[in-house]
This record gives sequence, C-alpha cells and structure tokens, in this order.
Amino acid sequence: MKAKKTLFIVISIAVLLSLVLIPVFAYDWPQANVDSEKFHTFFGQKRVNTICSSLIFGESEVARATDDGEISIIITEHEDGFNWFESALGTCVVVNHEDSLVTVYGNLDTDEFNNTLYEAPRVATGTQLAPTGNSAWQESDSYLEFQIIDTKNTNYINPLILMPRILQKDGLTVTGISLINKFGKVYDLETQKNIPSGVYKIYKNRQSKSIPYKTTVFVNGSESEIINYDTIKELDSELAVQGRNLYSHNELYPNNDLILMGEIYLPNGKDTVSIIVTDFSGKEQSRVFNLTVY
Repeated sequence: MKAKKTLFIVISIAVLLSLVLIPVFAYDWPQANVDSEKFHTFFGQKRVNTICSSLIFGESEVARATDDGEISIIITEHEDGFNWFESALGTCVVVNHEDSLVTVYGNLDTDEFNNTLYEAPRVATGTQLAPTGNSAWQESDSYLEFQIIDTKNTNYINPLILMPRILQKDGLTVTGISLINKFGKVYDLETQKNIPSGVYKIYKNRQSKSIPYKTTVFVNGSESEIINYDTIKELDSELAVQGRNLYSHNELYPNNDLILMGEIYLPNGKDTVSIIVTDFSGKEQSRVFNLTVY
C-alpha cells in the first residue's frame, strides 16, 4: 500500500509539472508566417524620443484579429474619431477582449479595408481586417503596428509574452559595458577596472533591433536590479519601463548607443559585477567584470 501511495504521488507531481510546462497563450499572431526577422521594431525599443509601446512588423500582410472580441472603434487615417487631427496610427481597429485587455491594429491599408467590419459589432479569432499599409506616421518598411493595452492597470503589455513563442534569430549581445555616475562621468568596463566607490547606472551597447526581455545585474553575488520589458507604464505623461524604479526614455536610453541594464552600488574592495541579458525565448547572455573599487 505504501509503494502504491508513493507511486501515486510521483505520478501526480509529474502530471502537475507537465501542466506547468505547457505554455498557455492568450492570443494568436495578428499576421501569418511570423518570425523575429519579420519585425521592424520590438516592444520596448527606442523610438525617436520615446519607448516603443507597439510590436511593429516589417512586412506587409493581411492583419487579422488575434482573439474573439468586440470592436470598440474604427479609425481612418484622416480622422481620429473626433475630426481634430489625423490619426497617428493611420487606419486602425481597436478590439475589446475579456480581462480588460484591448488589442490595437494600426497602419492598415485604407483602400483595401474590410468594410464589413463597420456593421460587425464583434470579430472572431482570425477575422481578416485589412492588408497592412503605410497609412500611419511611421518609418519606411514598417507596417502593422500592434498593441495590447491593459485598461484595468493602465499599461501596455508586451505582445510577445501573450503570443506563441518564436525563435529570436537576431540574438542579443552584451558588449560596450559602461558605468555612469550621478555627475555623468563614464567608466568603460571593457578597459577600466579601477573604479571609485559609489552609485552607478550600468549600460550596454544598444542594438538597433533586438531588445531584452529581462536584464539582471548582480554585485558580489547579490541581485542589484532586474528590469523587465513585459509592460510599459506611464510616468508623468511619459512612457517608462519597470525596474526597481520606473525608468523613462531618457534614463533607459541616454543616447542612441546605450541601453540601461540597472543601477548598482559599488563598495570599496574587490567587487564582481555580473550582467545577465535574457531574450524572449529564455536564452541568456552574460558578462562578468572583476573590479578594484577605491
């Protein structure tokens, strides 16, 4: 009897683990044939003087509803629903879903828009909306601008965490690591190993396309900070990413070449700084720096 009970417990644990390991995704992709090479701009990436709150595709295909929902508004490229100014998203469709989530499909082709949507209060998963075009205020070679908004918590959700997983082909790098103190003095950890003690923001080279899902920084084996790119929030009317603090665009991207890894304190002595950058497939890249701090 004891052996049977033990076997039952083992089987139960195995079943529970299998359920945990099965990914549960909320939405289908808004375009067919998706891989990371077909994205123009990732969520969280620098976008002129703000943080990109969309996932922007780099190829024109037919946009389709990612889940069942109710159409809340259809905006055309020459008006925003209130006739005040042209829509920055161009022709777009906004769909309400359960759990206070909203999906936005922007930069649709106005001429080939699915006009039956004007009479359809609801859409089903896979409903075709329109081919993606250039009706929005975007750079060339950028097409569908897709957003997921959490209206309950008033933030943008990274679409990649709610979509079926894809391989991120253009991998992350951990290069050009530097420290910047509160006075703006820069220490290049690639060449400088003797650093004054104090509080620093730590940066790596920004890649023009790839963006981390998470960055983690350790000092002497203790976790100093984690910055997540799963949501974007608002901070004083600016978009911001959550770490130990909310980081606005200027802190996250002090220039076109750097992206923030976190904030650290270096005490006097022999210090070890470890950086781990994780992509959306869970793959990690890391660097370790041994410093003399005075």
